[in-house]
Amino acid sequence: MTTDLISIQDITDDLVISASNLKQSAVEQVFHAHHPRVCRIAYALCGREKSGRATVKRVMKKAFIALPKWESAADAGNWFLHHTILESRESMTSPPDASDDCLIQRMGRAAREHEAFVRALRNLPPQQQEAFLLSRCERLEPRQLSIAMDCSTNAAANHLIAANRTLGTIAAGAFDANVANLNRVYASLTPPEDLIVGDVSVIGRKLARRRLRRAILFVMVLVVLAAAGWAAWRLSQMIVF
Repeated sequence: MTTDLISIQDITDDLVISASNLKQSAVEQVFHAHHPRVCRIAYALCGREKSGRATVKRVMKKAFIALPKWESAADAGNWFLHHTILESRESMTSPPDASDDCLIQRMGRAAREHEAFVRALRNLPPQQQEAFLLSRCERLEPRQLSIAMDCSTNAAANHLIAANRTLGTIAAGAFDANVANLNRVYASLTPPEDLIVGDVSVIGRKLARRRLRRAILFVMVLVVLAAAGWAAWRLSQMIVF
């Protein structure tokens, strides 16, 4: 993989269309740009790093299947957001505890106050957790938030208001400091470059296999057409003579 690194903001409609047509460099750029955000959201919502990692793999695998349907940068962005949330929900069979919650363990020498704040976050209803993390840490706009959570903008706003109210009451005057700490830990969930490249390289290999299958199918169709044409020509010669 040798494509230039780009961010989500740099993805254009033309690039996504090229990716949907299975141009390898475009596919790699689109997937590489979205991969870090998929990781942060999946790891933060799942809590456990093992579950987060499995979620990321499922999202990237399904994205490869879905990409021919994308026609714009917004299509790609909305798909990754929504399906990362869906897959994370599937993985959240039980909330993590302090010993394996990456939002606590990534703090290093976690302060008791930070740990208590994260535990309070985990005790919120799932959609309130999603709204809080996506808004406060991923900085999603209200419209993006509603798309990711598959609900109306008003519903997403209400989930966020409820989460802010509950956590604000629990943290009291330390609310802003706790949110700042949470943001630092959340940012640390961004994967290292070698992990991103490794995951995107898998997509590249899948793309190569898909293109090979297409080429084989194209050749087979040509062979069938040629055989049919030859048979028709032979039949016409027999009729003439």
